[in-house]
Amino acid sequence: MMELAIAGGGPAGISLAYFLRGSKINATVYEGLSDVGLKPCAWGVMKGIEDYLPIPKEAIISEIKGFRIYLDGKLLYDIKGREILGYIVNKPKFLRILGEKVDLRLNSKVVEKDGKILVNDKEIEADKVIYANGHYSFKGDYAIPAIQYITDYKIDPEIVEMYFFSDLLGYGWIFPEEDGSKIGIGGYADVNFLKERLKSLVKGKIKAFQGAKVADYGVIEDRLSKGNYIGEALGTVYAVTGEGIRPSIISAKIMADSLLNNKDFSKEFKKSKLYWSLQIHAKVIRDSKKKGAQSIKGLERVLLKTPPELVLKFALGDFTKIDLLKIFGRMII
Repeated sequence: MMELAIAGGGPAGISLAYFLRGSKINATVYEGLSDVGLKPCAWGVMKGIEDYLPIPKEAIISEIKGFRIYLDGKLLYDIKGREILGYIVNKPKFLRILGEKVDLRLNSKVVEKDGKILVNDKEIEADKVIYANGHYSFKGDYAIPAIQYITDYKIDPEIVEMYFFSDLLGYGWIFPEEDGSKIGIGGYADVNFLKERLKSLVKGKIKAFQGAKVADYGVIEDRLSKGNYIGEALGTVYAVTGEGIRPSIISAKIMADSLLNNKDFSKEFKKSKLYWSLQIHAKVIRDSKKKGAQSIKGLERVLLKTPPELVLKFALGDFTKIDLLKIFGRMII
């Protein structure tokens, strides 16, 4: 029986343990904080997550069936259908429910030192450590700021709103929440600039203010080559949209399959569509950053003039090279 220590009780770490249940690998998840799901985020998860693990009904706040997109305050798209595009989940509740099915230990910090694996400075018996400790594990160079207010403003629970600005590579959002909305913004700017942009979006009574960093670099190759990082710690966040929960869970599934089949995780991950789509997202952002303000406007113009169904495929990471040609021409390929 292999003993596996997983550092981090977020979507990637808990999912990895979940996928390994009942196998030849005994996985223990060590979360350094006092609870799971404490990192602030908008709790949005695009469709496809249910192909990997069940979403407990009690953790679903709403099913997303439409979206509104604004540019500099002007409504460009207002689309709603019958198909479920994604979910707003109560992330802490979602992770707690999954955590009940695995060996999850809170207030437990993992450190490797002198060839030993320590939890809260005490040595443990483990054959391998997988790091799933998110943005806490890397420098700010790999992440951008995101801030949001929790308000009592009521929005259609089946709609998400996204706000783009001509002078910001990033976007604002209004997502439904259990008792109101999460109204936030993230992007390539300092926090004061983001706060100014966010003022125009805030509605209702403010109940709380939150801030966090979000990985935007794409897959961190040196960590991938080491073969013991998954989730946001590996860079599995779609750089254009900021979506991290679903790709983190997919990375955990690839890791679980690699461990169970004695395969090289790095090679298996590089063969996946997830790896390719994450790197395309990262390239779009890198190219826009290099070319400055005009490129930012150009990127928005391209995405906002593209048919919504094609934008959705790009957001989901479920696109082909032909789709990229339709959206970006030969700019990306």
